[in-house]
Amino acid sequence: MGHPWVFASEIDRIEGETEDGGTVEIRSPKGDFLGSALYNHRSQIVARRYSVESTPLDARFLGQRLDAALAYRHFSASPTSGTARRLVWSESDQLPGLIVDRYDDVIVLQTLTLAMARRESIIVDLLRQKTGCRVILARNDAPVRKLEGLPQERHVLYGKYEAPTRVSIAGIGYDLDLWAGQKTGFYLDQAENYAAVAAYAPGRRVLDCFTNQGAFALSAQKAGAVSCRAIDQSVEALRHAEVTAKAEGLEIEWLQANVFDLVRRYEQNRETFDLIVLDPPSFTKSKENKTSALRGYHELHLRALRLLTRGGILATFSCSHHVSAEDWGELLQRAAAETGVTLRLRQRLGQSSDHPVLVNVPETEYLRGYVLEKVDERIA
Repeated sequence: MGHPWVFASEIDRIEGETEDGGTVEIRSPKGDFLGSALYNHRSQIVARRYSVESTPLDARFLGQRLDAALAYRHFSASPTSGTARRLVWSESDQLPGLIVDRYDDVIVLQTLTLAMARRESIIVDLLRQKTGCRVILARNDAPVRKLEGLPQERHVLYGKYEAPTRVSIAGIGYDLDLWAGQKTGFYLDQAENYAAVAAYAPGRRVLDCFTNQGAFALSAQKAGAVSCRAIDQSVEALRHAEVTAKAEGLEIEWLQANVFDLVRRYEQNRETFDLIVLDPPSFTKSKENKTSALRGYHELHLRALRLLTRGGILATFSCSHHVSAEDWGELLQRAAAETGVTLRLRQRLGQSSDHPVLVNVPETEYLRGYVLEKVDERIA
């Protein structure tokens, strides 16, 4: 059906010599050619197709794929992207295990498959030529590298890096330390959503849950929110958020706390808000934990709907591909029914356009967002 992965359990036989980090040809049991793939017998995903043709994974091929990825970003660039964006995203750009993000004139690279890690120096040279960036960093600290038999590490690949790096995202200026922060330094997959949610903020009292570096709160306050309260457990993330707020001249109440505990207290105190943002981390990294994760999401939405005023807006996000759109829809329906409210869908959101989705690879669509209105059914 066009999916690029071959799992160990799906292999009928291996013919000829194979090398972890090398490439193989994939064929059907009848011998029909299906494509060229990265190979690593230590991974559960033994083969990852990178081309439907028989072609080596060399500098020429990598250069062509990088050109295509850069051309796509140029064509699909959003005005809210600012000076930070994703340039390459793994299977979505037919470069399995390669992630490239650009922050102004600094590139942050991740090689998450053994084959890409072995070609890292080639990729660095190509990126230097094609982007002109002055610094290239390796943030190879993602746990998924362990599944490929790779170490977790961080180092400079080209140039000399000194933090912070100044970027603009959705109209807000951030000074980022690209050795720190989530993913490659920031949640770029939400960049377009910061502006989309902020459009609902003027004149509203905002509660931003799981704020991390404060992007939803900062964008909402700049858009004209009456007040903004932002919660996260990370002291370090909140410190960065507060520095950004001061630099932007924005008044935001930053709270270091467990979101579940705090919203429970707000509910007991009968506090209300006009716009609530729920952008929690993934509660599950596997199918086995899906049921418990959905319970956590359900409790969170029950409390948020009780805190939301009539006519208020709930912006809620799920970032796990193990939780399907159907799961999320059922969760919202149950939460609405149990709290006795009617929710009107105002907008569907997804990952930013520089994180493209392939229809034949469901795993590439992992971020789902809904902007919902708590309908005021009272008669004036």
